[in-house]
Amino acid sequence: MEVDPDLWRALNTLDRRTRAALVLTILDGYTQEEVAGALGVARGTVASWLSRARGRLQPILEENPDD
Repeated sequence: MEVDPDLWRALNTLDRRTRAALVLTILDGYTQEEVAGALGVARGTVASWLSRARGRLQPILEENPDD
């Protein structure tokens, strides 16, 4: 899969658990419940990580919308 290098740089700003939750749900298609089970945390924790990840990634990716 071809992916924008800015996206990978932005993903690398996230802690490993948050990045894993985001990749597993968005790219791999797992549900929050499945991710929670795989990572051994509550579903609400996964939801929180995903919310924070989106909030953190949005401004980073908006800096260079169409280089």
